[in-house]
Amino acid sequence: MTTRFTAKPQLTYKGRMERHSDTAWLIWSNKWGCWYRANSAGYTSDIAQAGIYTKEEAATHYDGPDVPRRFRDTEPFPISAARRHIDLCARDIDRTYIQQMANIARLYAAMEEAA
Repeated sequence: MTTRFTAKPQLTYKGRMERHSDTAWLIWSNKWGCWYRANSAGYTSDIAQAGIYTKEEAATHYDGPDVPRRFRDTEPFPISAARRHIDLCARDIDRTYIQQMANIARLYAAMEEAA
């Protein structure tokens, strides 16, 4: 399986709120390595269970570009970045599936030869 599912998307921090016009946002907790649930009611590593926030709500979790990475507790992500992230996860799973099916076919062929 892909480890992308439990990681945050890769997106430049500086100017994030200004660069993206998305109205729906997710919030990542760097402290816990998880997504905020709806209404900031806990955390989840499952992006499908993450809360969806308005841009205004997400902006309250953006420290701005001058805050060093090690001091950023939370990071907002536009839903478009989450969508790209999920697409990459799907691609990884497709590749893994194809590789595993090829391995299974080789195993069946080896068993046929041995029988």
